[in-house]
Amino acid sequence: MRTFSEIIEAVHSRARGMKLAVAASHDEETMRAVLRAKEMKIVEPVLFGNKEKIKTLANSMNLMLDVEMINAEDSIEASRMAVESVAKGDADILMKGMVKTSDLMSIFLRKEYKLRTERILSAVSVHEVSTYHKLLIVSDGGMVISPNLQQRLDIVENAVLVAHTLGIEKPRVALLGTGKEDSLTAEIAILSKMFQRRSDCIVDGPFTLDAAISKETGFSDVLIVPHIEAGNILSKALVHFSHSRTAIVVVGGRVPIILTSRADGEETRFFSIVLGVLIAQNEVKSNV
Repeated sequence: MRTFSEIIEAVHSRARGMKLAVAASHDEETMRAVLRAKEMKIVEPVLFGNKEKIKTLANSMNLMLDVEMINAEDSIEASRMAVESVAKGDADILMKGMVKTSDLMSIFLRKEYKLRTERILSAVSVHEVSTYHKLLIVSDGGMVISPNLQQRLDIVENAVLVAHTLGIEKPRVALLGTGKEDSLTAEIAILSKMFQRRSDCIVDGPFTLDAAISKETGFSDVLIVPHIEAGNILSKALVHFSHSRTAIVVVGGRVPIILTSRADGEETRFFSIVLGVLIAQNEVKSNV
């Protein structure tokens, strides 16, 4: 897959419908994206939150709310109910609405829900950039502040999982760095060695950004940034300067999480839903 249009086609080609649990749904951009995805038969949403707030917002936006709604007193209660729905298997994907990321994630990570895996959670963004001939995957610009070696390993594994989901059989993964940071360079050398015998990906570095996307390195599919600030800046630059179509999904848990920021518009939220559905469909296919 090289474009988001192809991702949408892939989602439509798979029979099983996916349920999306939206926590604290009374958010304008989130509702537009969710209803767009429903109209395109990409997902069946369940809106958790204060029904009156949701209905009032929908009326002000002239939106038809032909969706399932479950009432909750506040955003925390809505988040708890949404997380419980994915924990029970009643929903396949979790999406953040008008609730703090820290509040939603603290609920998601509770032991009783058993939604954690052995890997850490990391944010993976996928970009369709007009000046690059294929989709570009960037991680981690949203979850892990300054990863250690094990966390960096998990970040690579999560990004490779997304690349495989996009049909990239042997993704080229570039570990970004300048080569001047001794501790980072050492970790990158260890990671490159650890992946040397893997047949499902090629991991190497450190590369500067221009080198990573050059012909000499085989045009990387995945860019692994050294820390969260670099990932956030790179992803935002692609969106605002290159006008990339972008999706952001948190992976590493038992279900994908759509965890876009307040600054992300309807389009990014919509494409994030599409990517989340594709990942969830791939997980179901793998478990059959």
